[in-house]
Amino acid sequence: MKIVAVQGDIAEVDVDAVVNPADATSRGIGQKGGKARRPRRLVERAGQEVESEAVARGPVHIGEAMLTTGGRLRCKYVIHAPMGGRSDSLDPEFVKQSTLAALRCAAGSGLRSVAIPALPSGEAATRALVNALKAFDEENGLEEVFIVGRNGEIVSAIKKEIGRGN
Repeated sequence: MKIVAVQGDIAEVDVDAVVNPADATSRGIGQKGGKARRPRRLVERAGQEVESEAVARGPVHIGEAMLTTGGRLRCKYVIHAPMGGRSDSLDPEFVKQSTLAALRCAAGSGLRSVAIPALPSGEAATRALVNALKAFDEENGLEEVFIVGRNGEIVSAIKKEIGRGN
């Protein structure tokens, strides 16, 4: 599985699915009253159909993932995989669990490419994200994972982390 860090808009990456790591309340994503605390621009851009589908099939909690349609996005699907509290203080273990859940969801659905947003929450969360990607079983059909950041500095740090241990 190829892991690539790129700068840009995750909604514009040419992939089968994008990961929505929105922070869930204790009730989870996809449950009435279980709205994400962090801005949910990705789901808002995808449209009400994606939110309605998540609510109808939810909830999904940390360490779990749910596949919904991509709505108005360029990709066909959104993988909802909540990672925890505020984006500036994500627990690396939650990042790892949810990243692996998103990858299992993608592979189990026969997807070949996924985009995950870069995490602006520091070195430990970034390391957990990249380590989870590297640890994922390569014989699962998933071919490419893009980590997408808007900030060039964050993308550079991710590229450096991807290069460690290779």
